[in-house]
Amino acid sequence: MGVSAVEIVVIGGGVGGLTAALALALGGHRIQVLERAPRFAQAGPGLRLAPNATAVLARLGLLDQVLDLGSRPRRALLRDLGSGAELAELDLGAPLTARYGTPYVVVGRADLLSLLADACADADVELRPGREATSVDQSSFASSIMGGAVVTCVDGRMYAADVVLAADGAESAARALLGGGEPAGDGWAAYRGTVPVDALAADEADDEVVAWTGPDAHFTRYPIRVGEAYEQVAVFRSHLYPLVGAASPGGAGQGPRPAALDWGGPEELDEAFSWAAEPVRAAVRLLRRDHCWRMLDQVPPPLWADGRVALLGDAVHPMPAYLAQGACQAIEDADALASVLADCQGPNGVAAALAGYQARRVPRATRVSRARQVWESGPLPRRPADDYAASDWLYAPSGQLCRSGPVGSRPALYSRPAGFRRLTWERIACTGRAKHALVRMTLDLDFSP
Repeated sequence: MGVSAVEIVVIGGGVGGLTAALALALGGHRIQVLERAPRFAQAGPGLRLAPNATAVLARLGLLDQVLDLGSRPRRALLRDLGSGAELAELDLGAPLTARYGTPYVVVGRADLLSLLADACADADVELRPGREATSVDQSSFASSIMGGAVVTCVDGRMYAADVVLAADGAESAARALLGGGEPAGDGWAAYRGTVPVDALAADEADDEVVAWTGPDAHFTRYPIRVGEAYEQVAVFRSHLYPLVGAASPGGAGQGPRPAALDWGGPEELDEAFSWAAEPVRAAVRLLRRDHCWRMLDQVPPPLWADGRVALLGDAVHPMPAYLAQGACQAIEDADALASVLADCQGPNGVAAALAGYQARRVPRATRVSRARQVWESGPLPRRPADDYAASDWLYAPSGQLCRSGPVGSRPALYSRPAGFRRLTWERIACTGRAKHALVRMTLDLDFSP
């Protein structure tokens, strides 16, 4: 290793952890990844990767393989949940790629994790599955005995390093060390399912990301493999949660699951979409009913990094499910960590480097994670499909735009989303019941600032 190389332990072998491990290994650092699961390529819902994420994968030399494994939807379409009427669209094809430099792609989670794990192995990253981290210690005693911050696993094994990066989700083993509180729910629940393309109606295209939005409920469908399979996601706010949430699964208190106190069950799913357009009601009937994702939320901790330890991904900033930016922001975190540690002059420079990571990422990730509050108070304009002005702030990699795009003469970035509140209230007013959820669902497809 070079004089600036450091020893790094990454906790968590998800998208953010493996991307960070690969980027850091390519920068000359020595990396170990501890993953609680018995293998790295865990199955899960498909991932929608916008240009702000695919730009990072391109720099890592993985984009071509991601494109081979995934699908490239032609457009994103927003519909009213009740009537099914089209509200807005966004071209996800060549104009978007020209605008931002890299494409929008949907890829299976297991496919992406397998690709990242293979690339990490090729870069000499030490991948250690079956290692569940339970604590992180960076006290002076730990440093004097072990020579760095120490990660302890449930089986008693200990790993010391100059840097510990915690990418192990909302219940991270390192979150309490940096002052983070316990994750809690807000009454949102989700059901998912994958269906073959022949389950679509004859008049429905198989290469679109489509979202139907209404009050306290939305339904999204997107192709995992164009012409083959679709991922479908129903999200709704539970009416039972305000009554029983604190004592039920996903609430503030955990423990036994009395059936009478459960919330977000299949009955509530059916009720939430009972008034939806027929294509949505038919699609809801195809969802898996054996697992409900009760969504966690939390206030970001006061520190993202302290001394030798830093958090990334859901460990520090869980994203709204309807924003489709969870994986994307974790990938941005990984890219930022690789950048600041590339300039680190050995172990003595770690604390300053990680402080730089926090300074660089907090404003950006906080804005994205809070975007639902900002955008719910603004209007939804009816723009041309290739007008990307409202998504520049989110999709432009590292704040840069490819000026060859169809709207290249527009300002590169909007400094604050409040500027969009002057636009076209008429579209909202005519939707009646769907007023608030309409703007909320624009987060999923990024039609709004």
